[in-house]
Amino acid sequence: MRWTEKGKLKIKAADLALLSNPTFRGKAWANVSSWVHTENNYPPIPSAVFFALLSNPKETNPKMLWMQYRRLLEVSNNPEKYYHQHTITVHGKTRQISQPMYPLEAYQRWILKNILEKTPTTEYTYAYKKGTSLIDNARVHLGNQVLVKLDISHFFDSITFGMVYDVFANQMRFPTEGATLLTNLCCLNGRLPQGACTSPYLSNLCIIKADNEIAEYCKEHNLSYSRYSDDMTFSGNRIAVKDLISFVQQTLKKYGFRLNYKKIHVDGKGRQHRVTGIVCNEKISTPVDYRKQVRQEIYYLKKFGVVDHLIHMNNSEFMDDNGTPNADSYFSSLLGRIAYVLQVTPNNEEFVKYREFVNGCMDKEEKRKALLKRIELGLW
Repeated sequence: MRWTEKGKLKIKAADLALLSNPTFRGKAWANVSSWVHTENNYPPIPSAVFFALLSNPKETNPKMLWMQYRRLLEVSNNPEKYYHQHTITVHGKTRQISQPMYPLEAYQRWILKNILEKTPTTEYTYAYKKGTSLIDNARVHLGNQVLVKLDISHFFDSITFGMVYDVFANQMRFPTEGATLLTNLCCLNGRLPQGACTSPYLSNLCIIKADNEIAEYCKEHNLSYSRYSDDMTFSGNRIAVKDLISFVQQTLKKYGFRLNYKKIHVDGKGRQHRVTGIVCNEKISTPVDYRKQVRQEIYYLKKFGVVDHLIHMNNSEFMDDNGTPNADSYFSSLLGRIAYVLQVTPNNEEFVKYREFVNGCMDKEEKRKALLKRIELGLW
């Protein structure tokens, strides 16, 4: 079974063989006609069997399709069995990651591509959207005199099974069985899991109502508003900060979210305005201290060479387990930071030269390792 871009349902003989099964006769086809040629152009998923058919468009064996359907039910009813749990450390804090495994991961990728990415989010959100970036998020607030930054507490963990079901059932208008199936495949223990490919996009859809109400308030008070995941930013030439915070807190609470009072930042005129790490006072740029750090590392790299420089840095991130400096890891990190500066300011000639220098260092390091390998093998 295949759902084409023109909104047509293509049925194969194997699909018909499965749908003619007494288990699905009548039930499987229920409401399908109301889905064909609808404005949203979502694939028709009135039941689990339709999802099984649509997510396996190349399968031509009815028995295999039946097995796919049974497996889908097993995964949907027991999603916790199909996640690998691990933790990562970000800025000194540990974060629980739930990594989906096959076939759940494949189901989620199908949902993301065929359903979620067809659904528009608000114009105020800049995370998890194709064609938008941190730079676009910062540009919204360029040149304004006052900047207020707020944070949504435990953003992903705040998104419940009911919120996700509301997206599929009410925003997208999937039938009850289809909406329940999709929600089961995208949630873990009644919450939105960090690690699933569907979670970022769903987070934007689950907060649409709050986004729109907050944006309406900002329009009435001549404020600019943007959100990058859980980071909410407001700017203007005059802001009644207490009133703004109170309104945002009440609006978030109404839709099941909470404001993180430990992360409230207000920057007035004359202060450096940073939005998701990018400076946006009079022009878009990276912070001075960020560029200064890269500049200093380039200086020591030129002066001492990569090995002595890394030994002096004594950073475990760039050392192997035996204490040997890992030049490849360091060069990759340094190039990433240089690329970030050039992404924000592409015409920065200083950092273009730094990029060329580091690339040259990497070439020399590769030649050095190749020479050592030849000596080790007695080929020199």
